[in-house]
Amino acid sequence: MSVGSLNWTAYCLPSNEYSLDKATWAESVCKAIGGASYSPVADAPTWLQLLGSGVWTMLWTSLLAFAVAFTLGSIIGIMRTVPNKAISFIGTCYVELFRNIPLIVQLFFWAFVFPELLPLSLSTGSGEMVSGGWWQNLLNDQPAAIGVFALGLYTAARIAEQVRSGINTVPTGQKNAAYAIGLTQAQSYRYVILPVAYRIVWPTLTSEAMNIFKNSAILYALSVLNFFAYTKTMREETSQDIVILILSTPVYLIITYSIKYIMAWIEKRMSVPGLGSGGK
Repeated sequence: MSVGSLNWTAYCLPSNEYSLDKATWAESVCKAIGGASYSPVADAPTWLQLLGSGVWTMLWTSLLAFAVAFTLGSIIGIMRTVPNKAISFIGTCYVELFRNIPLIVQLFFWAFVFPELLPLSLSTGSGEMVSGGWWQNLLNDQPAAIGVFALGLYTAARIAEQVRSGINTVPTGQKNAAYAIGLTQAQSYRYVILPVAYRIVWPTLTSEAMNIFKNSAILYALSVLNFFAYTKTMREETSQDIVILILSTPVYLIITYSIKYIMAWIEKRMSVPGLGSGGK
């Protein structure tokens, strides 16, 4: 198939989704490109609008998951470096468990196995008392919440290992100096160790920020209607694989490179000359 024979107006075809109201921006774009397939009287929004909605879902789920991963990963990373062996062991168990199980398996665990471990509660779907009914209600009504939770826990294990490495890289002299001036262990981590450790590992955290965005595509397995889910549905409905690929590839590239430059800007802003990443 030649590029010229591709149906570029497929984005203006009415979709199979009726839960969204038509958006003015999508209708205007379709009118502007003069798509012969555009139908102003169609009840359903166009595929273009659905893809835009999917991009927004992909962005906010990724940002929330990264916030969960960064917070929890920092805590676990710190736990792995404290002198208390019990606390360190708990952190190690978390990392080894969540880091070595594929994300898709973890998603299925939270969706189908975890509810069976919970007490009986009312399921709005069946109207009966079932194991983990409240969790199943959340999965049915807000699958993105479960997806953010699962993706955040998975990525937290990876960030924890990087934070641990950063903390261990901080010179022993700096750590001892913190204790020598009377700082407690918590104060030493807050004011001395972590500021240096984060500067050291920030480039690897940039990679994790990009990875969590790309990994968010797999949340479609929980029926999260993100960009990947809509492109998959559009491909099945219109058979315009090349047209969809031509659009979806730049979308991913633009967003990932935007994340890269934002993280690089943050790295530059927090750099200290002669100290950690970005210093001179």
